[in-house]
Amino acid sequence: MGECELCGAVKVSVKRVRTGKTEVAACERCIAKMNLAPKVEAPGLRRARAMPRAPSPRKGKNNIMTRSSKELADDFPRRISQARETRQWSQQELAQRMAETVNIVKATESGKRPTDAVITKFERALNISLMVERSANETRHVNAGPSRGMTFGDYLNDL
Repeated sequence: MGECELCGAVKVSVKRVRTGKTEVAACERCIAKMNLAPKVEAPGLRRARAMPRAPSPRKGKNNIMTRSSKELADDFPRRISQARETRQWSQQELAQRMAETVNIVKATESGKRPTDAVITKFERALNISLMVERSANETRHVNAGPSRGMTFGDYLNDL
């Protein structure tokens, strides 16, 4: 017999239960009213956690080996809004079909880069391709003649 820390009932049987990040002593009535009974884990989730996982490759922007050969198209906001308008969907309707918030759709259509998972959802929901082949934006200029800067070789020749 104890005292319920939630309703203050005295001389009742209490159990230790979690509410948020805190553990309290609660009577059966409070446990039932506030739905504080231990949550049952879904069988599929239990199986998935029990399965051994292969080690995932290191994630990071600098790991050249894991980079994809595709990148997000520069005009992705226009592609998304045009595909949405073609289907005559509002931003709210698109967000519902993607199981995302309206703010994500609005931010993406205004030019903010979404996460890779959200990009995949846009592609599936709208049946469009937002990823394009990676293009080299690098340009090199080879200057021949006296306009080049001094090199170590030039310095050593001057000695």
